[in-house]
Amino acid sequence: MNMNLIPFPEDAGLSSKGLLQYLDAVERSGLEHHTILVARHGKLTARMCFAPYDHSVPHMLFSLSKLFTSAAAGFAVQEGLLAWDSKVVDILADDVPENTDPHLTEVTLHHLLTMSSGLEESSDRTETNEWAREVMGHAFAHAPGEWFHYNSHGTYLVSKMVQTVTGLTVRDYLMPRLFAPLGIPAPDFDLSPEGVCCGGWGLHLSGESILRMGQCMLDGGRWEGRQVLPPEWLERASKKQVDNSNGHPDPNNEWNQGYGYQIWRTRGNRYRGDGAFGQICMVSPDKDMVVAITAGVKDMGEEMRLLHEYLFPAADMEPGTPEEQKAFREREAALSCPWPGNDDSGEVPEGVWKSDEGQLSLKQYGRLIAVSFTDEDTPKGTQWLYGLDAPYFCNAESLGWKPLGNMIRKAGWEKGVLSLESRSPDSPFHNLLTIQKSGEDLTVTLKGVGCPEWEKTFTRVAKA
Repeated sequence: MNMNLIPFPEDAGLSSKGLLQYLDAVERSGLEHHTILVARHGKLTARMCFAPYDHSVPHMLFSLSKLFTSAAAGFAVQEGLLAWDSKVVDILADDVPENTDPHLTEVTLHHLLTMSSGLEESSDRTETNEWAREVMGHAFAHAPGEWFHYNSHGTYLVSKMVQTVTGLTVRDYLMPRLFAPLGIPAPDFDLSPEGVCCGGWGLHLSGESILRMGQCMLDGGRWEGRQVLPPEWLERASKKQVDNSNGHPDPNNEWNQGYGYQIWRTRGNRYRGDGAFGQICMVSPDKDMVVAITAGVKDMGEEMRLLHEYLFPAADMEPGTPEEQKAFREREAALSCPWPGNDDSGEVPEGVWKSDEGQLSLKQYGRLIAVSFTDEDTPKGTQWLYGLDAPYFCNAESLGWKPLGNMIRKAGWEKGVLSLESRSPDSPFHNLLTIQKSGEDLTVTLKGVGCPEWEKTFTRVAKA
């Protein structure tokens, strides 16, 4: 696959008019998309990146990580190190606790990959450093294979099974087999206290890398003429293996169309991997299309509705006019997430303020606003800088403050209300803090993705 953007979407049979309508729908939805990459007929057809997010920057995948853990299991089966009917108690014999539920001896790799192990819901949480032992020590709500229950710690067991038989973490095992052949840089994959890739979450990949995986799957596991993905795994993974409706089918429910090996079947004869807050790799064999999305959304059902009702139909529309083709490419190049505007209609109430939510300190340094907020989750001394004239890239560590990671922050006044917005360029997390002076108090609201939402009254403790 050539990762260079083709001149116009029509060169791959996709309508620029349809893509403009899709972008209109995305804008109306208010859902914060970060990158949207579309390939059709093996060509990079659209690359919609909403600044400050970039298609080449690794992004937290959450449960989209499961797709890659599943592929690792597929390689292990292909190499004769595992079988689909390998039993977890045999592979992880050293982790099996005493007095387990009898059903544990029946659980196979197939059951774990299809989310049909039967483990009770509480097994999807851990409180000790021995994750595998703790998960296997839970009771079973159903016999293996009888009931679909989404269980990320079941995927963790898959990750540990792969590591046990290969001697490598899932990430290291996939490097020469998948990542390197697809041209994907060595990614980060979060580890458990046991030194095992979390499996069900924790992988960090860019939108471009997600697209490469999706295109390889669409092409039968081949990449640049070479068979990369195990064909048997791909066939099993992308097909419906279990009924995930649990007796309540709904043709309009995206999570109700059947489940493969860590892959969801979806409407329109498509399949996908997905992760919290809108991370998606969706493959459409009928349209010969792949869509890769990184995002920070709260309503993934609506996000996917926009794909089904606006993006994929663009493959069946008449070509856009030359004017529409030009308009799409220009709009595509200018996309950005919204930042607070600034009319300089207020003055920062410098000082220290307090509520039952925590303590807030405010100070202005020229065209930068410094904010310190301390609560039970935020260390004392943590300070954030927001730019009034332009977004401010802040590596907290370089400024001598306790780091919370790289962030981009922008402040702005509008009719006397101060807005302070933060974005993490490699995650879905973003938040908006608004501050309004009410007499001697401050009314402060917080909302966003990956943060608590509240509105509180803060009272002054001390002036700056």
